[in-house]
Amino acid sequence: MVKQKVVMKVSMNGPKSRTKALQAVVAAPGVLSAALEGDDKSKVVVIGEGIDCIALAKLLKKKLDYVEILTVSAVDEKDKEKDSKNIYSTWPYQVVMPQSYMYQPPAYQDPYCCIM
Repeated sequence: MVKQKVVMKVSMNGPKSRTKALQAVVAAPGVLSAALEGDDKSKVVVIGEGIDCIALAKLLKKKLDYVEILTVSAVDEKDKEKDSKNIYSTWPYQVVMPQSYMYQPPAYQDPYCCIM
């Protein structure tokens, strides 16, 4: 499948509406990443495979008041290669399991203690 990039303009009233928009978009099937763009963070950029932009717009319309689909385009693999060069890699770390220690009480028997 071809990766798609969908840009939608959404009415944002504050940080709560931004959270609602991102949660709704990320829960949709086929979405790989989502981000907010623009000066006032009113544009939602969604990248994924097999995204139904109409269903995504209806979902956002239920959560928020106004949704407008600006662009739907295919993502080039060349852009992905350029972005992958700029990503910093992290050092892999090794998980070490702690060793278990077994405590054995001393073999002390008190003649005056009778449990059984």
